[in-house]
Amino acid sequence: MLRRIRLFNRKLSTNVKPKVIADENVISNVENQSYKARHHPGIVKLKTVSLPDNIVKAITKITADYPIKALVTNSDLLGRHLRYRVPPMESDQLNDLKHKLYKQELWKEKDSKIQSEEKFHQKIKDKVKILLKEKVYNWSPINYDQQQSLLYLFARSSMEYAVLAKIFLEISNRDPDFKPRTLFDFGSGVGSVTWAANTYWKKHLFEYYNVDISSDMNDLALTILRGGPGYSNQNIKGVFYRQFLPATNVMFDLVVSAYSLLELPSFNTRMDTILRLWNKTNKYLIIVENGSNAGFKVINEARDFILKMNQSNQGHIFSPCPHDLVCPRFLADDNTPCNFEINYFHIPLTNKFEMQKERYSYIVFKKSVDKDSTQNWPRVVRETLVRSKHCICRTCTADGKLSEVIFTASKHGKTMYHCARSTKWGDRLPIILDENAQNSNNLDTKTNSGKRDLCSLTAEENLDKKSSENNT
Repeated sequence: MLRRIRLFNRKLSTNVKPKVIADENVISNVENQSYKARHHPGIVKLKTVSLPDNIVKAITKITADYPIKALVTNSDLLGRHLRYRVPPMESDQLNDLKHKLYKQELWKEKDSKIQSEEKFHQKIKDKVKILLKEKVYNWSPINYDQQQSLLYLFARSSMEYAVLAKIFLEISNRDPDFKPRTLFDFGSGVGSVTWAANTYWKKHLFEYYNVDISSDMNDLALTILRGGPGYSNQNIKGVFYRQFLPATNVMFDLVVSAYSLLELPSFNTRMDTILRLWNKTNKYLIIVENGSNAGFKVINEARDFILKMNQSNQGHIFSPCPHDLVCPRFLADDNTPCNFEINYFHIPLTNKFEMQKERYSYIVFKKSVDKDSTQNWPRVVRETLVRSKHCICRTCTADGKLSEVIFTASKHGKTMYHCARSTKWGDRLPIILDENAQNSNNLDTKTNSGKRDLCSLTAEENLDKKSSENNT
Protein backbone atom coordinates (compact mmCIF):
# COMPACT_ATOMS: atom_id res chain seq x y z
CA MET A 1 0.00 0.00 0.00
CA LEU A 2 2.81 2.41 0.87
CA ARG A 3 4.48 1.75 -2.46
CA ARG A 4 1.20 2.50 -4.27
CA ILE A 5 0.83 5.77 -2.40
CA ARG A 6 4.44 6.75 -3.21
CA LEU A 7 3.92 5.93 -6.87
CA PHE A 8 0.66 7.89 -7.28
CA ASN A 9 2.00 10.87 -5.32
CA ARG A 10 4.93 11.35 -7.68
CA LYS A 11 4.58 14.28 -10.04
CA LEU A 12 5.28 14.06 -13.73
CA SER A 13 8.72 15.32 -14.64
CA THR A 14 8.60 18.47 -16.79
CA ASN A 15 12.37 18.92 -17.14
CA VAL A 16 13.56 18.86 -20.73
CA LYS A 17 16.29 16.27 -21.01
CA PRO A 18 19.26 16.76 -23.37
CA LYS A 19 19.06 15.31 -26.84
CA VAL A 20 21.22 12.24 -27.40
CA ILE A 21 23.24 12.51 -30.60
CA ALA A 22 25.04 9.27 -31.40
CA ASP A 23 28.48 9.33 -33.01
CA GLU A 24 27.81 8.49 -36.65
CA ASN A 25 31.22 6.88 -37.21
CA VAL A 26 30.71 4.44 -34.32
CA ILE A 27 27.17 3.56 -35.42
CA SER A 28 28.36 3.03 -39.00
CA ASN A 29 31.31 0.86 -37.94
CA VAL A 30 29.13 -1.32 -35.75
CA GLU A 31 26.49 -1.75 -38.45
CA ASN A 32 29.20 -2.53 -41.02
CA GLN A 33 30.63 -5.07 -38.56
CA SER A 34 34.00 -3.33 -38.33
CA TYR A 35 33.69 -4.06 -34.62
CA LYS A 36 30.93 -5.14 -32.29
CA ALA A 37 28.94 -2.81 -30.06
CA ARG A 38 30.62 -4.24 -26.97
CA HIS A 39 33.99 -3.22 -28.42
CA HIS A 40 33.22 0.37 -29.38
CA PRO A 41 36.16 2.82 -28.95
CA GLY A 42 34.78 4.35 -25.76
CA ILE A 43 35.37 1.09 -23.89
CA VAL A 44 38.69 0.40 -22.20
CA LYS A 45 38.40 -3.34 -21.83
CA LEU A 46 40.90 -4.90 -19.48
CA LYS A 47 40.53 -8.34 -17.99
CA THR A 48 41.26 -8.98 -14.34
CA VAL A 49 44.87 -7.84 -14.03
CA SER A 50 47.68 -9.90 -12.57
CA LEU A 51 51.34 -9.02 -12.20
CA PRO A 52 53.80 -10.05 -14.96
CA ASP A 53 55.28 -13.50 -14.44
CA ASN A 54 58.86 -12.26 -14.11
CA ILE A 55 57.82 -9.82 -11.36
CA VAL A 56 55.93 -12.56 -9.49
CA LYS A 57 58.95 -14.87 -9.68
CA ALA A 58 61.23 -12.15 -8.31
CA ILE A 59 58.84 -11.38 -5.44
CA THR A 60 58.57 -15.09 -4.63
CA LYS A 61 62.35 -15.31 -4.29
CA ILE A 62 62.53 -12.16 -2.18
CA THR A 63 59.90 -13.41 0.29
CA ALA A 64 61.18 -17.00 0.43
CA ASP A 65 62.85 -16.51 3.83
CA TYR A 66 59.95 -14.65 5.44
CA PRO A 67 57.02 -16.21 7.33
CA ILE A 68 54.17 -15.82 4.85
CA LYS A 69 51.40 -15.76 7.46
CA ALA A 70 52.96 -12.85 9.35
CA LEU A 71 53.71 -11.09 6.08
CA VAL A 72 50.08 -11.34 4.97
CA THR A 73 48.71 -10.16 8.33
CA ASN A 74 51.03 -7.17 8.66
CA SER A 75 50.64 -6.14 5.01
CA ASP A 76 46.86 -6.16 5.42
CA LEU A 77 47.20 -3.76 8.35
CA LEU A 78 49.43 -1.44 6.33
CA GLY A 79 47.10 -1.67 3.34
CA ARG A 80 44.06 -0.63 5.39
CA HIS A 81 46.01 2.24 6.91
CA LEU A 82 47.02 3.55 3.49
CA ARG A 83 43.56 3.05 1.99
CA TYR A 84 41.93 5.32 4.59
CA ARG A 85 44.80 7.78 4.92
CA VAL A 86 43.90 11.48 4.78
CA PRO A 87 46.16 14.52 4.38
CA PRO A 88 47.29 16.32 7.53
CA MET A 89 45.26 19.27 8.76
CA GLU A 90 46.77 22.62 7.88
CA SER A 91 48.25 24.63 10.76
CA ASP A 92 45.75 27.51 10.45
CA GLN A 93 42.83 25.06 10.46
CA LEU A 94 44.27 23.30 13.49
CA ASN A 95 44.65 26.59 15.37
CA ASP A 96 41.07 27.60 14.53
CA LEU A 97 39.79 24.25 15.80
CA LYS A 98 41.80 24.58 19.02
CA HIS A 99 40.40 28.05 19.63
CA LYS A 100 36.85 26.89 18.96
CA LEU A 101 37.14 23.89 21.30
CA TYR A 102 38.76 26.05 23.99
CA LYS A 103 35.86 28.51 23.91
CA GLN A 104 33.34 25.66 24.09
CA GLU A 105 35.00 24.05 27.10
CA LEU A 106 35.49 27.43 28.75
CA TRP A 107 31.75 28.02 28.54
CA LYS A 108 30.93 24.57 29.90
CA GLU A 109 33.26 24.96 32.89
CA LYS A 110 32.46 28.58 33.70
CA ASP A 111 30.58 27.65 36.89
CA SER A 112 33.02 25.00 38.14
CA LYS A 113 34.81 25.70 41.38
CA ILE A 114 38.57 25.52 41.11
CA GLN A 115 41.00 26.96 43.67
CA SER A 116 43.21 28.89 41.21
CA GLU A 117 42.81 30.40 37.75
CA GLU A 118 45.97 28.63 36.60
CA LYS A 119 44.49 25.21 37.43
CA PHE A 120 41.25 26.18 35.73
CA HIS A 121 42.93 27.01 32.41
CA GLN A 122 45.13 23.91 32.62
CA LYS A 123 42.02 21.78 33.04
CA ILE A 124 40.51 23.36 29.90
CA LYS A 125 43.72 22.76 27.93
CA ASP A 126 43.80 19.10 28.98
CA LYS A 127 40.23 18.62 27.79
CA VAL A 128 41.03 20.31 24.47
CA LYS A 129 43.96 17.92 23.94
CA ILE A 130 41.67 14.93 24.45
CA LEU A 131 39.08 16.34 22.04
CA LEU A 132 41.74 17.03 19.40
CA LYS A 133 42.82 13.39 19.50
CA GLU A 134 39.23 12.40 18.78
CA LYS A 135 38.57 14.94 16.03
CA VAL A 136 41.89 15.32 14.22
CA TYR A 137 43.47 12.60 12.09
CA ASN A 138 46.85 11.72 13.54
CA TRP A 139 48.87 12.07 10.34
CA SER A 140 52.56 11.21 10.49
CA PRO A 141 55.08 10.32 7.78
CA ILE A 142 55.73 6.61 7.26
CA ASN A 143 59.32 5.47 7.51
CA TYR A 144 59.70 2.87 4.78
CA ASP A 145 62.61 0.85 6.07
CA GLN A 146 63.43 -2.62 4.77
CA GLN A 147 60.53 -4.31 6.63
CA GLN A 148 57.94 -1.65 5.80
CA SER A 149 59.00 -1.64 2.14
CA LEU A 150 58.43 -5.39 1.94
CA LEU A 151 54.98 -5.01 3.52
CA TYR A 152 54.15 -2.27 1.02
CA LEU A 153 55.22 -4.55 -1.82
CA PHE A 154 52.84 -7.27 -0.72
CA ALA A 155 49.98 -4.92 0.22
CA ARG A 156 49.90 -2.55 -2.75
CA SER A 157 51.97 -3.59 -5.76
CA SER A 158 49.29 -5.73 -7.48
CA MET A 159 46.62 -3.09 -7.06
CA GLU A 160 48.81 -0.20 -8.18
CA TYR A 161 50.01 -2.10 -11.24
CA ALA A 162 46.39 -2.87 -12.23
CA VAL A 163 45.27 0.77 -11.88
CA LEU A 164 48.21 2.09 -13.90
CA ALA A 165 47.76 -0.58 -16.55
CA LYS A 166 44.15 0.57 -17.03
CA ILE A 167 45.16 4.24 -17.34
CA PHE A 168 48.05 3.50 -19.70
CA LEU A 169 45.78 1.32 -21.85
CA GLU A 170 43.37 4.20 -22.44
CA ILE A 171 46.24 6.50 -23.42
CA SER A 172 47.59 3.84 -25.76
CA ASN A 173 44.17 3.28 -27.35
CA ARG A 174 43.22 6.93 -27.80
CA ASP A 175 46.68 8.20 -28.73
CA PRO A 176 48.36 5.41 -30.73
CA ASP A 177 50.98 7.83 -32.04
CA PHE A 178 52.24 8.50 -28.51
CA LYS A 179 55.55 6.67 -28.15
CA PRO A 180 57.24 7.92 -24.97
CA ARG A 181 61.00 7.85 -24.80
CA THR A 182 61.36 8.97 -21.18
CA LEU A 183 59.39 8.33 -17.98
CA PHE A 184 59.55 10.15 -14.65
CA ASP A 185 57.94 8.51 -11.62
CA PHE A 186 57.57 10.59 -8.46
CA GLY A 187 57.18 8.45 -5.35
CA SER A 188 58.15 5.35 -7.32
CA GLY A 189 57.86 2.89 -4.43
CA VAL A 190 58.51 -0.69 -5.52
CA GLY A 191 58.33 0.19 -9.23
CA SER A 192 54.73 -0.52 -10.29
CA VAL A 193 54.73 2.44 -12.71
CA THR A 194 57.83 1.10 -14.43
CA TRP A 195 56.28 -2.38 -14.75
CA ALA A 196 53.05 -1.03 -16.25
CA ALA A 197 54.76 1.41 -18.65
CA ASN A 198 57.06 -1.36 -19.84
CA THR A 199 53.98 -3.44 -20.68
CA TYR A 200 52.76 -0.90 -23.26
CA TRP A 201 55.82 1.02 -24.45
CA LYS A 202 58.68 -1.41 -23.96
CA LYS A 203 60.07 -0.82 -27.45
CA HIS A 204 60.13 2.95 -27.09
CA LEU A 205 61.11 3.80 -23.49
CA PHE A 206 64.84 4.02 -22.91
CA GLU A 207 64.88 5.98 -19.60
CA TYR A 208 62.89 5.32 -16.43
CA TYR A 209 63.72 7.98 -13.85
CA ASN A 210 62.37 6.97 -10.42
CA VAL A 211 62.35 9.18 -7.32
CA ASP A 212 61.55 7.88 -3.84
CA ILE A 213 62.83 9.29 -0.57
CA SER A 214 63.32 5.79 0.89
CA SER A 215 66.63 4.19 -0.04
CA ASP A 216 65.34 0.81 1.17
CA MET A 217 62.36 1.11 -1.18
CA ASN A 218 64.68 1.92 -4.09
CA ASP A 219 66.89 -1.08 -3.25
CA LEU A 220 63.86 -3.37 -3.16
CA ALA A 221 62.60 -2.07 -6.52
CA LEU A 222 66.01 -2.66 -8.08
CA THR A 223 66.18 -6.18 -6.62
CA ILE A 224 62.82 -7.01 -8.18
CA LEU A 225 63.96 -5.82 -11.61
CA ARG A 226 67.08 -7.98 -11.31
CA GLY A 227 64.95 -11.07 -10.70
CA GLY A 228 65.55 -11.45 -6.97
CA PRO A 229 68.45 -11.59 -4.49
CA GLY A 230 71.75 -12.67 -6.00
CA TYR A 231 70.88 -11.63 -9.58
CA SER A 232 72.62 -8.76 -11.37
CA ASN A 233 70.97 -8.53 -14.80
CA GLN A 234 68.07 -6.08 -14.95
CA ASN A 235 64.95 -7.17 -16.83
CA ILE A 236 64.32 -3.56 -17.86
CA LYS A 237 67.17 -1.41 -19.09
CA GLY A 238 67.64 2.30 -18.47
CA VAL A 239 66.11 2.37 -14.98
CA PHE A 240 67.51 4.90 -12.51
CA TYR A 241 66.66 5.51 -8.84
CA ARG A 242 67.10 8.75 -6.91
CA GLN A 243 65.92 10.03 -3.53
CA PHE A 244 65.19 13.62 -4.57
CA LEU A 245 63.66 15.49 -7.48
CA PRO A 246 66.20 16.41 -10.16
CA ALA A 247 67.39 20.01 -10.01
CA THR A 248 67.85 20.26 -13.78
CA ASN A 249 65.14 21.41 -16.19
CA VAL A 250 65.07 18.10 -18.06
CA MET A 251 61.57 17.21 -19.32
CA PHE A 252 60.00 13.77 -19.66
CA ASP A 253 57.39 12.48 -22.08
CA LEU A 254 55.43 10.73 -19.34
CA VAL A 255 55.30 11.98 -15.73
CA VAL A 256 53.48 10.01 -13.03
CA SER A 257 52.65 10.57 -9.37
CA ALA A 258 50.87 7.47 -8.09
CA TYR A 259 49.70 7.33 -4.46
CA SER A 260 52.28 9.89 -3.34
CA LEU A 261 50.48 13.19 -2.66
CA LEU A 262 48.83 11.97 0.56
CA GLU A 263 52.34 11.33 1.90
CA LEU A 264 53.26 15.02 1.67
CA PRO A 265 52.99 17.08 4.87
CA SER A 266 50.99 20.13 3.70
CA PHE A 267 48.90 21.73 0.98
CA ASN A 268 51.75 24.05 -0.03
CA THR A 269 54.11 21.09 -0.38
CA ARG A 270 51.59 19.28 -2.57
CA MET A 271 51.06 22.28 -4.84
CA ASP A 272 54.79 22.94 -5.11
CA THR A 273 55.35 19.31 -6.08
CA ILE A 274 52.55 19.39 -8.67
CA LEU A 275 53.98 22.57 -10.19
CA ARG A 276 57.41 20.98 -10.52
CA LEU A 277 55.93 17.83 -12.05
CA TRP A 278 53.89 19.85 -14.55
CA ASN A 279 57.01 21.81 -15.53
CA LYS A 280 58.81 18.54 -16.19
CA THR A 281 55.98 17.18 -18.34
CA ASN A 282 56.52 17.06 -22.07
CA LYS A 283 53.33 15.20 -23.01
CA TYR A 284 51.30 13.48 -20.24
CA LEU A 285 51.03 14.06 -16.48
CA ILE A 286 49.18 11.36 -14.51
CA ILE A 287 48.14 11.73 -10.86
CA VAL A 288 46.53 8.80 -9.04
CA GLU A 289 45.25 8.46 -5.48
CA ASN A 290 42.92 6.25 -3.44
CA GLY A 291 39.26 6.30 -4.44
CA SER A 292 38.31 7.70 -1.03
CA ASN A 293 36.97 11.17 -0.29
CA ALA A 294 40.46 12.20 0.82
CA GLY A 295 42.04 10.86 -2.36
CA PHE A 296 39.43 12.57 -4.55
CA LYS A 297 39.93 15.86 -2.70
CA VAL A 298 43.68 15.77 -3.33
CA ILE A 299 43.14 14.93 -7.00
CA ASN A 300 40.68 17.80 -7.35
CA GLU A 301 43.17 20.17 -5.70
CA ALA A 302 45.77 19.22 -8.29
CA ARG A 303 43.19 19.49 -11.07
CA ASP A 304 42.11 23.01 -10.12
CA PHE A 305 45.69 24.14 -9.52
CA ILE A 306 46.90 23.13 -12.98
CA LEU A 307 43.81 24.46 -14.75
CA LYS A 308 44.21 27.88 -13.08
CA MET A 309 47.90 27.89 -13.84
CA ASN A 310 47.29 26.80 -17.45
CA GLN A 311 45.95 30.16 -18.62
CA SER A 312 48.05 30.06 -21.79
CA ASN A 313 46.25 26.87 -22.88
CA GLN A 314 49.37 24.75 -22.92
CA GLY A 315 47.31 21.64 -22.29
CA HIS A 316 44.00 20.14 -21.26
CA ILE A 317 42.46 17.29 -19.28
CA PHE A 318 42.75 14.07 -21.25
CA SER A 319 40.82 11.82 -18.84
CA PRO A 320 38.61 11.05 -17.05
CA CYS A 321 36.90 14.45 -17.43
CA PRO A 322 35.45 15.33 -20.86
CA HIS A 323 35.85 19.02 -19.98
CA ASP A 324 38.17 21.55 -18.29
CA LEU A 325 35.42 23.10 -16.16
CA VAL A 326 34.86 22.85 -12.41
CA CYS A 327 34.28 19.26 -11.30
CA PRO A 328 30.48 18.75 -10.97
CA ARG A 329 30.96 15.92 -8.49
CA PHE A 330 32.95 18.21 -6.21
CA LEU A 331 30.33 20.95 -6.56
CA ALA A 332 27.58 18.50 -5.62
CA ASP A 333 29.19 18.22 -2.17
CA ASP A 334 27.31 14.98 -1.47
CA ASN A 335 30.22 13.20 0.19
CA THR A 336 30.57 11.00 -2.90
CA PRO A 337 34.01 10.89 -4.56
CA CYS A 338 34.57 10.64 -8.29
CA ASN A 339 36.26 7.26 -8.45
CA PHE A 340 36.55 4.17 -10.62
CA GLU A 341 37.00 0.46 -10.01
CA ILE A 342 39.52 -2.15 -11.15
CA ASN A 343 39.63 -5.92 -10.71
CA TYR A 344 42.97 -7.58 -10.04
CA PHE A 345 44.62 -10.70 -8.68
CA HIS A 346 46.81 -10.43 -5.60
CA ILE A 347 50.38 -11.73 -5.51
CA PRO A 348 49.94 -15.55 -5.47
CA LEU A 349 52.22 -16.29 -2.51
CA THR A 350 49.47 -18.15 -0.65
CA ASN A 351 46.89 -20.73 -1.66
CA LYS A 352 44.32 -17.95 -2.06
CA PHE A 353 44.17 -16.62 -5.62
CA GLU A 354 40.99 -14.58 -5.44
CA MET A 355 39.95 -11.63 -7.51
CA GLN A 356 39.95 -8.35 -5.59
CA LYS A 357 38.53 -4.91 -6.33
CA GLU A 358 40.03 -1.50 -5.74
CA ARG A 359 38.64 1.99 -6.25
CA TYR A 360 40.86 4.85 -7.32
CA SER A 361 40.67 8.51 -8.35
CA TYR A 362 42.91 9.95 -11.03
CA ILE A 363 43.49 12.74 -13.51
CA VAL A 364 45.48 12.77 -16.76
CA PHE A 365 46.70 16.06 -18.26
CA LYS A 366 47.94 16.32 -21.81
CA LYS A 367 50.32 19.09 -22.85
CA SER A 368 48.79 19.71 -26.23
CA VAL A 369 46.25 22.13 -27.66
CA ASP A 370 44.88 19.50 -30.04
CA LYS A 371 42.09 17.27 -28.74
CA ASP A 372 41.01 13.98 -30.27
CA SER A 373 37.61 13.75 -31.94
CA THR A 374 36.18 11.73 -29.05
CA GLN A 375 37.23 14.12 -26.26
CA ASN A 376 33.66 15.36 -25.72
CA TRP A 377 32.18 11.89 -25.22
CA PRO A 378 30.62 11.72 -21.73
CA ARG A 379 32.27 9.49 -19.13
CA VAL A 380 30.19 6.93 -17.25
CA VAL A 381 30.89 7.72 -13.59
CA ARG A 382 28.83 5.00 -11.91
CA GLU A 383 27.94 1.41 -12.71
CA THR A 384 25.59 1.11 -15.69
CA LEU A 385 22.16 -0.12 -14.58
CA VAL A 386 21.01 -2.74 -17.09
CA ARG A 387 17.30 -3.44 -16.80
CA SER A 388 14.60 -5.10 -18.88
CA LYS A 389 14.49 -3.36 -22.28
CA HIS A 390 16.40 -0.33 -21.06
CA CYS A 391 19.63 0.70 -19.36
CA ILE A 392 20.62 3.74 -17.32
CA CYS A 393 23.98 5.47 -17.73
CA ARG A 394 25.04 8.13 -15.24
CA THR A 395 27.61 10.35 -16.89
CA CYS A 396 29.84 13.39 -16.60
CA THR A 397 29.29 15.48 -19.72
CA ALA A 398 31.33 17.88 -21.84
CA ASP A 399 29.44 20.87 -20.43
CA GLY A 400 30.57 20.03 -16.88
CA LYS A 401 27.36 18.46 -15.60
CA LEU A 402 26.26 15.14 -14.16
CA SER A 403 23.56 13.71 -16.39
CA GLU A 404 21.53 10.48 -16.37
CA VAL A 405 20.69 9.00 -19.76
CA ILE A 406 18.13 6.23 -20.22
CA PHE A 407 18.61 4.18 -23.39
CA THR A 408 16.06 1.98 -25.15
CA ALA A 409 16.21 0.25 -28.52
CA SER A 410 12.94 1.82 -29.65
CA LYS A 411 14.00 5.39 -28.92
CA HIS A 412 17.74 5.36 -29.65
CA GLY A 413 18.10 2.47 -32.09
CA LYS A 414 19.37 -1.05 -31.47
CA THR A 415 22.99 -0.19 -32.24
CA MET A 416 23.18 2.71 -29.79
CA TYR A 417 21.24 0.73 -27.20
CA HIS A 418 23.69 -2.18 -27.37
CA CYS A 419 26.63 0.23 -27.18
CA ALA A 420 25.15 1.76 -24.02
CA ARG A 421 24.48 -1.63 -22.42
CA SER A 422 28.11 -2.62 -23.04
CA THR A 423 29.54 0.59 -21.59
CA LYS A 424 30.80 0.04 -18.05
CA TRP A 425 31.79 2.25 -15.16
CA GLY A 426 34.78 4.31 -16.30
CA ASP A 427 34.12 3.93 -20.04
CA ARG A 428 32.90 6.66 -22.38
CA LEU A 429 29.66 6.77 -24.34
CA PRO A 430 30.01 7.48 -28.09
CA ILE A 431 27.43 10.26 -27.99
CA ILE A 432 27.07 14.01 -27.62
CA LEU A 433 24.45 15.40 -25.25
CA ASP A 434 22.89 18.57 -26.64
CA GLU A 435 21.42 20.60 -23.77
CA ASN A 436 19.94 23.20 -26.15
CA ALA A 437 17.92 20.75 -28.21
CA GLN A 438 14.71 19.25 -26.86
CA ASN A 439 14.69 15.50 -27.16
CA SER A 440 11.09 14.53 -27.72
CA ASN A 441 12.04 10.90 -27.39
CA ASN A 442 12.88 11.45 -23.74
CA LEU A 443 9.51 13.02 -22.93
CA ASP A 444 6.37 11.09 -22.25
CA THR A 445 3.58 12.26 -24.54
CA LYS A 446 0.96 10.03 -22.95
CA THR A 447 0.32 12.13 -19.90
CA ASN A 448 -3.42 11.54 -20.02
CA SER A 449 -2.96 8.08 -18.61
CA GLY A 450 -1.42 9.54 -15.44
CA LYS A 451 1.67 7.37 -15.88
CA ARG A 452 5.13 7.89 -17.27
CA ASP A 453 6.69 5.56 -19.76
CA LEU A 454 8.67 2.76 -18.11
CA CYS A 455 11.88 3.98 -19.76
CA SER A 456 11.69 7.37 -18.02
CA LEU A 457 11.59 5.85 -14.57
CA THR A 458 14.59 5.44 -12.34
CA ALA A 459 15.64 1.99 -11.18
CA GLU A 460 13.86 2.39 -7.84
CA GLU A 461 10.66 3.58 -9.50
CA ASN A 462 10.66 0.57 -11.83
CA LEU A 463 10.66 -1.76 -8.84
CA ASP A 464 7.82 0.17 -7.22
CA LYS A 465 5.78 0.15 -10.44
CA LYS A 466 6.19 -3.59 -10.99
CA SER A 467 5.34 -4.31 -7.38
CA SER A 468 2.18 -2.19 -7.49
CA GLU A 469 1.07 -3.83 -10.74
CA ASN A 470 1.55 -7.29 -9.24
CA ASN A 471 -0.41 -6.29 -6.15
CA THR A 472 -3.35 -5.05 -8.22
